[in-house]
Amino acid sequence: MELRDKVVVITGSGGGIGEACARRFATEGAKVVVTDINPEGVKRVSDSIGTVGLAGDITAEDTVRAVAELARATYGEIDIWFSNAGYAGPRRAGDIADDGLWDLSWRLHVMSHVYAARQVLPSMLERGDGYLLQTASVVALTTHPDKAAYAVTKHAALAFSEWLAMTYRPKGIKVSCFCPGPMLTPMLMSDGIPADHPALQNVATPEEVAERLVGAIETEQFLIVDSPMGLDSLTGKAADYERWVNDMTVLINS
Repeated sequence: MELRDKVVVITGSGGGIGEACARRFATEGAKVVVTDINPEGVKRVSDSIGTVGLAGDITAEDTVRAVAELARATYGEIDIWFSNAGYAGPRRAGDIADDGLWDLSWRLHVMSHVYAARQVLPSMLERGDGYLLQTASVVALTTHPDKAAYAVTKHAALAFSEWLAMTYRPKGIKVSCFCPGPMLTPMLMSDGIPADHPALQNVATPEEVAERLVGAIETEQFLIVDSPMGLDSLTGKAADYERWVNDMTVLINS
């Protein structure tokens, strides 16, 4: 799908990947609607690209509905809904006791995607066209040793994307799941990684990621990855699941 003249909602677009995509998609001629939990970010990004935005918590279905209504009232029916917002949370090795973090992760990484689908699928199905794009993480293909809630709900996000693709692609709806590795975003830097850490030397910038996503949307590929790590893990599971679990156990505990 080409982005020109398409109405695109991007959640989490007040900063990071979402902001870079809002700017990049706008240069392609898309009519972008900005939404984020950070009001300052929404105003800054929407003003800079000359569009509308709405600040709010998309873990609430009423907020998702309000964003959809704003998009329709401003530009017409939504062509692409990019469910990008996420929260990694703190590193807590072995800690699975925080019910609040589990609840937030589930509502943000899974239910906000469900709410979006509820809003846009009826009109997309009527037209026989539309695009649902969800950000999961390379963690959805591997795991994360210190973030159980993040890892589990990102797996669930991928599973929901798979279900959407299998159910609605035959009806004209494009579905993609973006599973990025680490990149230079505020989320990564807030994780306590020093700016001069060797692991940061080759990670992508949000602008590079946005460029990659433009190409992936044009080709309508389902699984979008930006590093071999995720695909290596996926093929490792398929080849020998027991060995994969054992190898990951050694890696995590080394």
